[in-house]
Amino acid sequence: MSATNGYVQFANDDSGYLRWLAGNPGGYVVNSFRVPTSNYLILHRASCRWINTGTENNWTTTGYIKTCSSSIPPLQAWARQAASGSLKPCGSCRPPLRREAGPSPLPFAVANTQPVAAPESTNPTREPLPPAGSRTVPLTISTGCPELDRAWASYAPMILHRSQILIPDTDEDLTWHAFLGHSIDMQGFRAAEFAGVDPPTRKAPGFVPLKARGIGVPELAALWDVPQIRQYLTGRIGDVPFSVTLDILRSHGGNVGTSLAEAFERFPWRKFHWAAKALLQNSAALKPFDFSFRNRLVHECDRLGGGAFPPADFRRPVGHEGVTVPLERALRLRLERAFYMVGPAMSAYMLCDWQLWLWREGRTAVFANFKLDSFHEAFVKKFGRGVIPADEAGFARWWLGLYPDLPPRLANECIWLAVEGKQVNPW
Repeated sequence: MSATNGYVQFANDDSGYLRWLAGNPGGYVVNSFRVPTSNYLILHRASCRWINTGTENNWTTTGYIKTCSSSIPPLQAWARQAASGSLKPCGSCRPPLRREAGPSPLPFAVANTQPVAAPESTNPTREPLPPAGSRTVPLTISTGCPELDRAWASYAPMILHRSQILIPDTDEDLTWHAFLGHSIDMQGFRAAEFAGVDPPTRKAPGFVPLKARGIGVPELAALWDVPQIRQYLTGRIGDVPFSVTLDILRSHGGNVGTSLAEAFERFPWRKFHWAAKALLQNSAALKPFDFSFRNRLVHECDRLGGGAFPPADFRRPVGHEGVTVPLERALRLRLERAFYMVGPAMSAYMLCDWQLWLWREGRTAVFANFKLDSFHEAFVKKFGRGVIPADEAGFARWWLGLYPDLPPRLANECIWLAVEGKQVNPW
């Protein structure tokens, strides 16, 4: 956007944004969603620690844009024009904003005014948070586990607003994030970064994720249909160097195979034969559903008698192989049977952040699913003190006994963020 309006806007341009901050230390910045809304237009000083650390940190590459100016009036005019709203001052840097004439703005609360360690892959802003559907979370909890209580205070208020966590109920979001980004996210292979739905957390010159390469589920499924590739990946290749897998993709997969091999080769995290096999084999399993993971979920819910889709209650009892189980449990069992390398933890992960979005929007009731990964297990083992059950069903019962209106996935994600952000060390 032209600076002739008195402001300049940055989207997908962290380096340009940081150059502007360095050249305008006395300026002002509005943080907003990519499609600005009237209830989230936060004004900061350019020096504010929540929007300026001097290094690239996904400031403009996820769900937010930055609108910048050397003075406040042009930003106020932009807010009125772009979102029919008014600016709200950051509670930390307190820019000298005079309230405009007109109706009083809605009150807002600062979720956390002290900086906390955060994973590299997130934008570490702790600002007044925008409304999220019809759900809110308490800023503090009391569970008998001080480490969990601190993790909740640091992270829970922002979870409902982080685009990298919640998965909207759309074909693209579910296919790219819940399926490609979650189904094989294990053993050090960061599938969401490989797919391109999470920003990279390690420097990797030359790495381009699948989404940016134009490689999606149909392209991966087509590679599985190549006999030489499928026969190789289904053979006994455990002791074969991974470079051989890449050579097979290049030799028989055409341009897509060559591009996929290059992505694997330059990926800065661990990679495995099984990851290549899972991407291709599991994508082929979506072919009858028009390569849509959401379509597969619709099909499974219909077979289980889950009612209207998406389900309004995932804990509703349904029949599965002669026994009655909650719908979310039956769905997980179906996913584990359908997809290679998807076990109990991954099947939950393929559902729980979609469920969390539905819950946030008021479209489903509280659910029990969460990802029981190594971070969670180590945290409970070290800090549980006999208070927190170590098993999945026990943890869900324990949490819902304390907070029946909050999904255990929220506490589970707070644990993950606290460990990833080195707020606690369970090892």
